[in-house]
Amino acid sequence: MTVETIAETSWTIAPEFTFTDAEREALEAALDAVTANPYRLYEAHRFQVGQLAGTDVVPERFRQYVASLATRDRAAEPVVVLKNVPYDRNVPVFDFDQPVRSKYEVKKTFIAEGFLALFAQMANTPAIGYVNVNDGDVFQDIYPQRRLQGSQSQKALKQIHFHKDLANHFVRPDQVYMVGMRSNPVNEVYTSFVRNIDVIEAFTEDEMTLLRSSEFYTPFDDLSTMGGGRVELGEADMHPIIGGRGPEDLRFFENRTVGVTEAAKAIVPKVARTLHELKQRVFIEPGDFVITYNNHTIHAKEVLNVGDPEALQSRWIIKTVNVDDMAPHAGHLVAGTDHLING
Repeated sequence: MTVETIAETSWTIAPEFTFTDAEREALEAALDAVTANPYRLYEAHRFQVGQLAGTDVVPERFRQYVASLATRDRAAEPVVVLKNVPYDRNVPVFDFDQPVRSKYEVKKTFIAEGFLALFAQMANTPAIGYVNVNDGDVFQDIYPQRRLQGSQSQKALKQIHFHKDLANHFVRPDQVYMVGMRSNPVNEVYTSFVRNIDVIEAFTEDEMTLLRSSEFYTPFDDLSTMGGGRVELGEADMHPIIGGRGPEDLRFFENRTVGVTEAAKAIVPKVARTLHELKQRVFIEPGDFVITYNNHTIHAKEVLNVGDPEALQSRWIIKTVNVDDMAPHAGHLVAGTDHLING
């Protein structure tokens, strides 16, 4: 992982935990022995992975590190990076037209999915799926698709502007967990992060009053609306850029959020400029595990240089979106499930 800080801040993203090769190999072997396919039998896969959580195959120092995250100041440190985590090697490149279907056909091991499921259970942060995203798969891919390559979604080929995951969905994730699977350093592709609190500090009191007003509009994300979703979401609501779900909440999608009054229209470009002035760039390598606390930071995918277009087309990160507690979202669950959001 490489990190490039664009502006001076009191916050720096750096790896916080690294598995030894011996630890990783032992955990990979245990996860590889899980028999349930996470795309066909998610609950069984989750259960089988959970059986490993209390065993010696999980290093004690990793157990202690995960426990420490419960008291983390998420506003001050909203991004976590771990190195050398278990993941699947030598997975074939997926079909550009149907990458999800191709994954079902050619991916025969589920080590990265198992690690994501294990971490979620150890951290007590349940993973969720959405009916409108990959037909409800909990494990999703940041992986290009021909039809959506120009979209602002996880299936985009190039840049994805600053945003939060599902920021104006009725169930917004508290965390996004990502495992780097395939990336070629000849392609300078970065995931860039900005803390909410740094954005807030950049505006005057009068500007903050405007940003806290419901004079802004952002359409629903592309994946929920363009990905063949089965549930009609209706029209997105008017919203503030700052506040809404807490005093430090930031709700903004660069180049998509618009103001509906003259004053609101005028301040939107400053929000975008501020994000680029404050960003830190992270190059996610295979075996990197990245946590984004989705309510405390905003992120983007930046493509600075393409040295190998074919390799860019197969860049791959597996992710889950997770919540701190399912109880507040119970009314949005598909009946008979404990993880699938009806939307």
